[in-house]
Amino acid sequence: MQNCFVRASNGVRYAYRYFGESPGTPLLLLSHFRANLDMWDPLLVSEISAKRRVILVDNAGIGLSSGSAPNTIEAMARDVHAFIRALQLAEVDVLGFSLGGYVAQELAIRAPALVRRVILAGTAPRGTGGDLALGGRVHACATKQAIGPRDLLFLFFPPSPASRERGIDFIRRLGEHRPDPDRSVTETAWRAQLAAATAWGIPDPGALARTARVAQPTLVAHGEFDIMVAAAKGRLLAECIPNANLKIFPDAGHAFLFQDPAGFGSDILRFLDDELPGR
Repeated sequence: MQNCFVRASNGVRYAYRYFGESPGTPLLLLSHFRANLDMWDPLLVSEISAKRRVILVDNAGIGLSSGSAPNTIEAMARDVHAFIRALQLAEVDVLGFSLGGYVAQELAIRAPALVRRVILAGTAPRGTGGDLALGGRVHACATKQAIGPRDLLFLFFPPSPASRERGIDFIRRLGEHRPDPDRSVTETAWRAQLAAATAWGIPDPGALARTARVAQPTLVAHGEFDIMVAAAKGRLLAECIPNANLKIFPDAGHAFLFQDPAGFGSDILRFLDDELPGR
């Protein structure tokens, strides 16, 4: 799939890709820390786009998109909002993974008429303390100058043989030839993302209470053995959102959605078609 570009009212020229031609509300995917368009699992995208339009986007300052990466989640959400308006979409469903889940929450609160349904994958509510990725070996690995396959395996997949095998399959899929590759995320951009993520976690009961303003039907999904964002954060997120359903994936880590792309893709499609998957 070739990269597409659109210029928004904020002056940013956004890089994006779209898949599928099905009618109905499109699903917008918001990426994790240090991720560009190429980091989305093609199997997951294929699974969803067979029945839904799917849009991937580089937010401002990321990959091939122009502008500067903001250092707050609020500004990131404003930028995504501008991108949606530039595509002249009246309504979207949103899947936010990890850092993208912070942005998805903020977007859902700020633009409730625009966001129909929300999927929050491997992410946390605001104001609940720093995530595991902000300290220790995980932080050191996630902030290396160059992140390699072994680093991705450590950060994204539990050490069980089955999980590691699926993780290796995912990395192989990422390494497949792409006719129109994205540009890597610069250190300036990912350090801005890191600052935004750090501020999101500052303990604040008021910020946590604000999470209840996510009024849309929401699917919260998490890997049982996530070493970047603890599964307890996902459970708390589901408790805070009034119309949320929770699914924990066993023997899975931060990238549970890439460890079982067919299974999670099916969950997504059922959720978007109003059938909430069980716990």
